[in-house]
Amino acid sequence: MRFVRQQWPFASAFILICGLATAGHAEDDELMGQLRRKTPSGQYVDPASFFRFHGYISLSYTQGDDALGSTANGTTPQILISQPSPRTGNNEGGFRNDAALFVGGEPFENVGGVIEIHFVGDALDPVITEAKMSWGLVGAEDGDFTFRLTGGRYWLPFGIHNDEWFSAVNRFALISPAAAEVLPAHYNEVGLMGEGELKLTNRLGLNYALSVGNGTSGFDLPTNVRASASDANGNRTLTGRVGLVFPHGDMSFEVGLNGSFGQLRSTTLANPAVVTDYAADFSAFGADATFGLYDFGLRSYFYLSTEDLGGAAPVNELARSGFTLEPSYTLRRDDERFRQVMFLARFSQAEEETLAATTLRRNQVGLGTNIELTHSFVGKIGYIVQGEDKDLPDIDNDAFNFSFTYEF
Repeated sequence: MRFVRQQWPFASAFILICGLATAGHAEDDELMGQLRRKTPSGQYVDPASFFRFHGYISLSYTQGDDALGSTANGTTPQILISQPSPRTGNNEGGFRNDAALFVGGEPFENVGGVIEIHFVGDALDPVITEAKMSWGLVGAEDGDFTFRLTGGRYWLPFGIHNDEWFSAVNRFALISPAAAEVLPAHYNEVGLMGEGELKLTNRLGLNYALSVGNGTSGFDLPTNVRASASDANGNRTLTGRVGLVFPHGDMSFEVGLNGSFGQLRSTTLANPAVVTDYAADFSAFGADATFGLYDFGLRSYFYLSTEDLGGAAPVNELARSGFTLEPSYTLRRDDERFRQVMFLARFSQAEEETLAATTLRRNQVGLGTNIELTHSFVGKIGYIVQGEDKDLPDIDNDAFNFSFTYEF
């Protein structure tokens, strides 16, 4: 008994040290998780699970003015889960259905994958937005630096607009931000990507990604979704991103810098009225920031892109720019029903040059409300006013929409 009493202080100290080390390791793991770059499928698939199966089902309704989604001026369709009507060329209103499946897991430590399939409009023609494998060459257990090699189809690691394409993750249900038109729409790259995290201090770190892929042939939505698995021009697109993350209790802040370089088209024809007839070297730069403090949130980004045209193009380059600002406020309840209500606003603008040496500009102002009815059942309602100015004729394309999404 004397021996036990004599050794107890040492045993207590050892247990305390082990406990602190375990807590410190848990805090380090939590920080590394907070540093990880956000992706649309990240909220559905846990990379540390042997097998995960998730998805969502969404029903939405849109009532818009006659020219909603018109591509007559070369702009991106504004209702993202359907294609323009062959009858009118616009995205007509009414009910729509969107569904998705996320399947993934990590059968071996630091080795895993995920498949993200969206059923949008045509149930017989699903859109595969992610089908990627990942290999963690350097894990969090090895220190303050991680590195993963990812291959397959994945969301282009540029900016923060990729989580605004589908109804379940778009905070305005269906309408895309105008600023997203500065980049090729709905861009899912096929190639190789190195990504990871770096812990700088106990409250500061960064994430990074560098992608080499096939690139895309243009800005049109259907081609980018369905054809990026084949190389259209024999060149590669290089895209990189670095995000500085500051997570601290009820406050979070991340700022990112992005760049992308490649070739859009390789053919040079002789039609001076159509931009797709000219080969173009493409470059894009962007900065984005997300901020959260208690119940207040803010998302913003600013993008620039340039097409350097070849052949007999009437202009040497086409420049695009755009920015989006989305503040929000959330009322939370500690209950199983009506868990929270988010009020949000959006202001977004896109400006682009044309072959006719004119400038097209479009503005968006929107108000919305997201109601989390249960942990897996969310309702959204919003109204967006869109206006065109400068050399772009104003069209009737305002829209009201609501949606219900069930996640499983």
